[in-house]
Amino acid sequence: MRIRQLQLMAVLAAAVTWFAIAPAIAGAVTPPNQDPFYTPPPHLGSYRPGTVLRWRQVELVGAMVPETQAAEELLYRTTNATGQPVATVATLMIPAFPAPGRRKLVSYQTFYDSLTLNCAPSYTMRGGNNGGSTQPLESEFIGQELQQGWDVVVPDYEGPHSEWAVGPMLGRATLDAVRAAESFAPAGLEGARTPVGMNGYSGGAIASNWAEALAPNYAPGLNIVAVAAGGIFPNLDYTISTLDGSVWYGVQIGVLVAINRAYPQLNLSSLLNPNGQALAAQDGQDADGCAGAATNEPAGNASEFTIFPGSEALAATPEVRTVLDKLDMETAAPVPTAPSFFYNAINDELAHIQPVDHLVTYYCAHGASIDYDRDPVGGSHVGGLSMYWPLALQYLENRFAGQPAPNTCRAGAG
Repeated sequence: MRIRQLQLMAVLAAAVTWFAIAPAIAGAVTPPNQDPFYTPPPHLGSYRPGTVLRWRQVELVGAMVPETQAAEELLYRTTNATGQPVATVATLMIPAFPAPGRRKLVSYQTFYDSLTLNCAPSYTMRGGNNGGSTQPLESEFIGQELQQGWDVVVPDYEGPHSEWAVGPMLGRATLDAVRAAESFAPAGLEGARTPVGMNGYSGGAIASNWAEALAPNYAPGLNIVAVAAGGIFPNLDYTISTLDGSVWYGVQIGVLVAINRAYPQLNLSSLLNPNGQALAAQDGQDADGCAGAATNEPAGNASEFTIFPGSEALAATPEVRTVLDKLDMETAAPVPTAPSFFYNAINDELAHIQPVDHLVTYYCAHGASIDYDRDPVGGSHVGGLSMYWPLALQYLENRFAGQPAPNTCRAGAG
């Protein structure tokens, strides 16, 4: 496997700052809200999910550039969390040196965790927002996948309204990006026969996990041969209810802003005090930079920003409970059928291990094929990425090569 080990470790060392980069000033690239390319055509519902509505060749920045023969942006039709047609963008990269044999496609879901399109990968990968907070790191990952000779598609899976962590939106947009790439004739793929791998960490894991769970019903024709996800969030109830005092407390308000966009019945403003309303407005503009909502209130508490005494009470209120139930992978999505690699650090302080254990147990009991790595060494949420990445890349490579998928369910793991 052609992995530049030393360069990888150097880049991963910088991962500890992925959410701490200050807001950047956009360069010459037109922001999405001013770019007519992002505007869908009329009568969007008349197009089938995955239809390419518009396309253009683009120039990228970052480590994937020397590994890319051509890069295209595809505006495509997809479906939001409530079943309405929407359009979003995917970036499709053709490798400079395709691997021998059948072409393979990887859908890589970045952890852009944003609340505006100014942090969407289709924009930051072209140098918009000075690359955004995660782009320099993730362009290295994308470059390594291209090095394997694989085609890579990177979706703006949060959709046109940046619905961070809203699983049904994320999963459908990911699947439809694959459909769009496969049907895009200039790419020369084999359509639905194309072997597909999907992977992502943290926010990218939410998109990847929901995509594989929704695939059998939403996109049954896809040939998904492997999914690799790390830093996993099977439900947001556990996450939101345990954030008080955490360095990641800001995730609570940021994610609730996104959920409120998808499900306005949450009526978020009625749950927040004046401090929380101000923070939500700030988050909604990504005023702290791409993914800045995640760390903008370290050691915060729900009592400071909501009308509740703590996060457990907030998560238990009926309005919140109703929408969080829609985002629970165990109860709101089918069991995936594709072979999957799940990675989670045991001491991850954001993607907690307990709900991942519970989901894997449930999946195993219902016939899924899971290779589950509960890592005691990975440590933190950020630190776990350095352990996950080479394992994920190897898992995809082995499945594309036709090797049997390891299944820890059979060994009683999980």
